[in-house]
Amino acid sequence: MAYDVDWAEKGLLKLHVRKFLLYPDYWKDPANNINQGLSWKKYKFNKSNLTKIPNSKGIYCFVTIPKMSNFLDTRYLFYVGKTSRTLKIRFSEYLRDLEGKGKPRSKIYEMLNLYNNYLHFFYAEIQLDSDIDEIEEKLINTFVPHINTDVPKAKVNPELKDIYV
Repeated sequence: MAYDVDWAEKGLLKLHVRKFLLYPDYWKDPANNINQGLSWKKYKFNKSNLTKIPNSKGIYCFVTIPKMSNFLDTRYLFYVGKTSRTLKIRFSEYLRDLEGKGKPRSKIYEMLNLYNNYLHFFYAEIQLDSDIDEIEEKLINTFVPHINTDVPKAKVNPELKDIYV
């Protein structure tokens, strides 16, 4: 495996090893279909984009997008979240977490700092709290993002718990 090779300072490469569950059966499972059309918008995660985030509630995702000249579009879904406050408030809370203010969760703090220049904030505005909860649960169950630690349908074996918790 690539992370068995020490290309950089001792331990630096290992810090960036992530495990993703890519299971097409989850993607095509009718139970995971989102029954409403969502209009997703995306902004690079940084202070200058805070004013572009709406004062409405909804669902959001953090996606890492490496940018390399003359290469195909590559994306990694790291986290799915929801907010019944406003997306703008939630975005600003993550900005504070990035600065070390507040009480960020360790996996969130690590994601924000290690991939800061490559993180994008995707969101869809949703009016009903019940729809927000349902969509978040379906997205988490379908993609099992690495940073999410609560996967509603998952039963994580004790020997694998360190991967997701």
